[in-house]
Amino acid sequence: MKTSNAKIMFFFCCSILFSACKKESGQQEADKEAPAKKQSNANATLATCCWIGTTNQANDRMEAYDPAVSSWTIPKWSFKPTTALGFNATSELPLWGDVNDVKVRNNNHWGSTQVIVAHGGRLSVIAKYPGGQRIWATGFPTDAGIHGIEILPDGNCVVAAAGTSAGTGGNYIRIYSSSQAAPNQYVNTIYPLTSAHQVLWDPSQNCLWAIGATLNKYAYNTAANGGTVSNPKLSLLMSYSLSTITPWGHDIATYDGDTNKLLVTTNGGVYVFSKSAGAFIPGAITGAAQRAFVNAVSTLPGQNIMVQTYKDPGCTFNGWCANHVDFYNLATGAFLYSRTVSTAAFYRGKSFDPNY
Repeated sequence: MKTSNAKIMFFFCCSILFSACKKESGQQEADKEAPAKKQSNANATLATCCWIGTTNQANDRMEAYDPAVSSWTIPKWSFKPTTALGFNATSELPLWGDVNDVKVRNNNHWGSTQVIVAHGGRLSVIAKYPGGQRIWATGFPTDAGIHGIEILPDGNCVVAAAGTSAGTGGNYIRIYSSSQAAPNQYVNTIYPLTSAHQVLWDPSQNCLWAIGATLNKYAYNTAANGGTVSNPKLSLLMSYSLSTITPWGHDIATYDGDTNKLLVTTNGGVYVFSKSAGAFIPGAITGAAQRAFVNAVSTLPGQNIMVQTYKDPGCTFNGWCANHVDFYNLATGAFLYSRTVSTAAFYRGKSFDPNY
């Protein structure tokens, strides 16, 4: 009888143990699948470096592609504001369109390790990456002509407004207290800059760069300007003329491997700016990489590669788009390869680098 009871108890224990193991195994499999189910962009992961972040005006989406893949068919990540992501159907979504700038940044101010800052049409947004959930958004009048946007390390942001040929708006950069909780997240200050096209935070000099009719350098929240996180301020430190190169700036970017340099594009070409000299370096960009009307420039860190998107006459969607992104040797300017999406109308295609 004792032996029989012992056998029953043994099989009972084994049964419990087997059920527990099966449940744990099943939970582990569910846990493996959970991240993919939670992500609205199934292939997206936290950004390292570097995909290419593009602004596709043909479908009004931000899209990221892998430059190591020769055929760009399905993007690795994409974004467009929706009500499901928390954007307002009445006051925000109708303002979205003609996407023109996107950056991904390491930032945990809102409990997310990375965020994107983006602009399309008349709407600027900050959203969690990769999911795209709304953090902050603000709209602009039709003649603002926002072309560039940057998020600062503390969660505040800056936009560059070029204006439009049909209106008198724009021609400024504007800093917002986007880091703050509502209703204080829209405190802002405007600084004039004719045809402002792009802004870039520089951690090596703790300053903000902006380009338009001139290349400007600004201090952020210093004792001299009295700025605070809740009421952010800029101070113009220097304004550099573009007269030694060609007028009307389009884009600025870091220069891989040298924090003393900036890459700059204008209507007339691609250039390198020396921060210490306060001047453009003659002949720094040569070969096929030196061309006019480059809307976007960047580098792939550690690869000696420059990335460009330029106004391509072959793109008929509008007068400034391209359906491909081009890659060049950074040192020699020699053309390396292109990546094409035949249905796209890219305004910008840049290194999707989360680091400033």
